[in-house]
Amino acid sequence: MSRELFDRDAILDLSVNIIPLGILLFFFGLYIVANPWGFDPVFSTLQFAIMGLILIALLILTYVSGKAVERDERRYDDGEH
Repeated sequence: MSRELFDRDAILDLSVNIIPLGILLFFFGLYIVANPWGFDPVFSTLQFAIMGLILIALLILTYVSGKAVERDERRYDDGEH
């Protein structure tokens, strides 16, 4: 059985996290392509490390919360509440 990772309702619930992910990816790419302040080994590495850690943490949080939403929706659909 081929089943999607998340259904439409779960994606709608997760849009609260998906929109900031898109914004983070946009700025991450923007600062890689056109860094207006130049590249400083210390500050640029720190900047990319902070943005990267936030991006990874938000990805993990989105996936875990999506699995929890799916599990609760399945439990609710099965008649347990």
